[in-house]
Amino acid sequence: PFLESLLLGPGLTSWRMAVTAEPSPTWLQSYAAQWLHGRGELWAGVVGGPLVVGFLTPQRNAMTLAAKDTQSTYVGLYRQVFQNGFVSGFRGGSRPTLAAIPQFTMIGPAYLIVLKETNSSSAAVFAASLGESVLTYAPQRRNAQIQFNAVRPASQHIEVQPMTRAIGPGFSFHVWRNAVAMMGIRLFTPYTSQITKLPPFNQLRPEGKAIVADLAASVVSASWSMPFNHIFSWAACTPELENMSQLDRLKAYASFLIGNYQAQGWRLLSRDICIRASYTGCLFTGYHWVERRMSEL
Repeated sequence: PFLESLLLGPGLTSWRMAVTAEPSPTWLQSYAAQWLHGRGELWAGVVGGPLVVGFLTPQRNAMTLAAKDTQSTYVGLYRQVFQNGFVSGFRGGSRPTLAAIPQFTMIGPAYLIVLKETNSSSAAVFAASLGESVLTYAPQRRNAQIQFNAVRPASQHIEVQPMTRAIGPGFSFHVWRNAVAMMGIRLFTPYTSQITKLPPFNQLRPEGKAIVADLAASVVSASWSMPFNHIFSWAACTPELENMSQLDRLKAYASFLIGNYQAQGWRLLSRDICIRASYTGCLFTGYHWVERRMSEL
């Protein structure tokens, strides 16, 4: 020990003793607490986002089917999702779940960073939405194509695109879908929180009121984002768009959206809004709950 202290010096000797010593649970807990402190929003994106996205895979698959199926009811779409058993409802969900790590890092920490730098919620929403689309367009399009093929005979299958294609048909609508959907918890909640002053919501605890306000805001933003999501889902499963010019694609998007609702009317519109709200409303309400819990670390 004397020779080691002479050669290494007291500082390095102390460091060597610290790192080679058996760490106690108290030391580990203290280190973990210090490391986690102030990083709650980051962990909300890394942990909370994938949990919520993975859990809601059946709802996302139902939305994909709705873009190509104008005849099935709300319940009928879920029958298709679960036609081969409960586990089959989560088909194609692994990649979107993994992609939810960077996705919700954009929705959470990246949004907060841009908000701090610009002091503009609108700018922060757009920047986070663009980053989210760059990172998640490919896995979500692939998920849509897998679910599309799963409910059709082999003769109607479409090619499943690789994960390396980060941009393609419907990308811009993917960005707008993300932006409008995110507005719920980022812009609309202060307004929807007013309903918690009314009975029976005024009897809830603060966390319960926050959940009600988030859900109401997210349902509104989900309804507004439905057309953008519908075009993205349809584009993901329409390979003919690949060889079209941008102008021809815009014409095809408009023809698809207007044609569907002109023919089916309110019945189809209400179904698609419910399908979208049941996914996005739960997604952002669940994530915001996780974000609040993690920010307390």
